[in-house]
Amino acid sequence: MKKIIIILLFLILYSVAANAQKTPGFGLFTDRDIYVSGETLLAKIYIPEANSSRIIYLDLVNRYGTRISGVPLEIRNSQADGFLILPDSLSTGNYLLRTYQKHNAGKQMVMREIWISNRFDEPGKTIEMNRVENLNKIQEKESNQISIEGIEQQYQINQPFGSNIKINPTFLNEIDGELIVSVAQTDPSFAADAFLLQSDSGNDGMPEKRGIILSGIVTDKKTNEAATNITVYLTIPDTVPGFQYYNTKKDGRFYFLLDKYYGSVEAVIQCFGNTPDQRLKISLDDLFAAAGELPEFRQEPIQETFRNNTVRNIDAVTFQKVFAQKQIILNAPVLTNQKTYPYYGKATETVDPQLFIDLPDFTEISRELLPGVKFRNYNNEPTLQVLNSQLRYFFEEAPLLLIDGIPIRDLNVIKDMGTSDIDRVDICRSERFYGDLRFPGVVAIYTTKSDYPMLSESDQLIRLTLETIQETVSLAETNIPEPNIPDLRQVVYWNPKVKPAENISVKCSISSVQGLYKIIVRGKLKDGTLFFSEKQFEVK
Repeated sequence: MKKIIIILLFLILYSVAANAQKTPGFGLFTDRDIYVSGETLLAKIYIPEANSSRIIYLDLVNRYGTRISGVPLEIRNSQADGFLILPDSLSTGNYLLRTYQKHNAGKQMVMREIWISNRFDEPGKTIEMNRVENLNKIQEKESNQISIEGIEQQYQINQPFGSNIKINPTFLNEIDGELIVSVAQTDPSFAADAFLLQSDSGNDGMPEKRGIILSGIVTDKKTNEAATNITVYLTIPDTVPGFQYYNTKKDGRFYFLLDKYYGSVEAVIQCFGNTPDQRLKISLDDLFAAAGELPEFRQEPIQETFRNNTVRNIDAVTFQKVFAQKQIILNAPVLTNQKTYPYYGKATETVDPQLFIDLPDFTEISRELLPGVKFRNYNNEPTLQVLNSQLRYFFEEAPLLLIDGIPIRDLNVIKDMGTSDIDRVDICRSERFYGDLRFPGVVAIYTTKSDYPMLSESDQLIRLTLETIQETVSLAETNIPEPNIPDLRQVVYWNPKVKPAENISVKCSISSVQGLYKIIVRGKLKDGTLFFSEKQFEVK
């Protein structure tokens, strides 16, 4: 009997240990644990090597599960880094930073607790804080193989700071990928942890192996059923517009791949019925995952030192905004293989109407300036035709009409456009093809304002701002133009892409904000172990 009990206990302990190590190497770290609304949060994510996605998501939720903001980040060498701008409207309290891959967000995500103080609140108003109960805490091992040298116990404000990080050569060979090195303000009374949420109940979705997948469904409004064989268009307006299309199957669903876009982009998604009287509705899937499981919280009193530090931080951030001191610098990616021509190909002719006399409407513009384009507006029923230059007759069907790259079928949209509204017009006087689509000529109008206000949203046309892959960011350098203006940074050094070496030099300058600071080195070993080494100092 005792043997059976011992065996059972062993199996239980083995199972718990196996589950705890189910996903080694998954970590989420931030530049600090305590923030003020309006600040920028910097984050670094370590991802397990057994990863099938190019994209990982980082978002902020409150403790009730309401998502506040989020961004998709690009995974490179099983790591990702990015930032979130914390809205000024956030109330004071605890928040959760989450990271996950969308296709398995229901099965696995990492959360990290942070504190945000609203800079317009009275600091003494909040007397208690909610802390996350310890769930499946992600373990991080302090390493004695890394020494941080040259650190003094105290520094004066605005004093130069320098340190040399030495890594044991044997340990160096065990490190996987890049290190994070940061020097930032700290508060020992609030030490945040990250924890792993795992479940077997989630559904596997479509891995984003090449980039962000934008998806949704088209339904027939009369039958409320999925609409089959409907062509859905995705357009990203630009001087060289981005364009994709998808023909729905029996399930009415559509998918678009956004693999070459960075930052926020304006997009238009639309569809047209197979018959003139067919009414459709486009519904987009959420780009970010639902809140899912949330941790439990316990209440604890706010310590006086924490309250004093919060007052100091609020003052620093407020004056930082007054003096317009930048926290970060966006680094636009270098894009290769940029398209020279739009998706409809090289235009037969391009016309700039503003080089000619002012014309009041598109009827006059087409008649006077656009060779091979016939636009007529009889009895408020406009028609548009393009000459087939090869066969010398007008196409019987209407051409592809675009405004800033967006397909348009309602000709009333352009009938009142004059020369002051149009930057240029591309004309294609031949048959054009794009995939399975055939265009009997093309008339592409590019407007002067590029805000396409004439396109109203409907069930069949959605205008939206897409958060595509976030651009990389670096910490802004100290740039104080006048000696009497204080340097109000609370993060004086942040480099999430440090290549491991036996000697790593860190140089920066201390800010004008007094308090405790910490230099931290973090990384991941090839076996998935997360490690760190740190030293604390004081600024007076």
